[in-house]
Amino acid sequence: MAGAILEKYSGERLDHYVRRHILQPLSLYGGYNVDDLDSTRFVTLYAYNGNTKGFTASPAAYRSRAEALEDYQMGYSTPVFSPTGGMKMSAEDLARYMIMHMNYGEANGVRILSQASSRSMQRVRSPESGYGMALRTLDYLIPGKKLVGHEGIAYGLYSAMYFQPEEHFGIVVITNGCRTGFSHGDVINDFLFAMYDSVYRNLFR
Repeated sequence: MAGAILEKYSGERLDHYVRRHILQPLSLYGGYNVDDLDSTRFVTLYAYNGNTKGFTASPAAYRSRAEALEDYQMGYSTPVFSPTGGMKMSAEDLARYMIMHMNYGEANGVRILSQASSRSMQRVRSPESGYGMALRTLDYLIPGKKLVGHEGIAYGLYSAMYFQPEEHFGIVVITNGCRTGFSHGDVINDFLFAMYDSVYRNLFR
């Protein structure tokens, strides 16, 4: 819905808007339209199959949107890009994006969000889930630390991008072909928890 509203308000297709207003200003490589990206940089994603007890490739992760874009209607066809989780980006570029949020809308001297808007995104609006606007606050990912960020799961990929704005550190973890438990009943699986604990203990403490 947010992607559709953006298109109706801006008059610009979602993938183009994000590239022009977020990715290019921050010098990030990525995008929503796989046909605009270098396919040699794609890694095959593998999802765990509980029936076969093995891992299955997920080619749908990089399915072309060319045919769907032929009859694209602004503000209506937006789900074609899966705005909530269709961004293709490396861990390194995601970390650069995270730094922008950690600095309340600015990175490397480039501001793409006002400080007020950035703080508003991070302000908890749902105490039960910890969510603000796209970002949420967790107090159990690293014991004793309130971290702000977001996580994702799709096609066998599990990811987490969380940062501590006051202490100015953040961690991005992306996994592929992961079979693990979910002790916290969330998309942040036990392996991601273990990675956050290990990285924090060994690099930040």
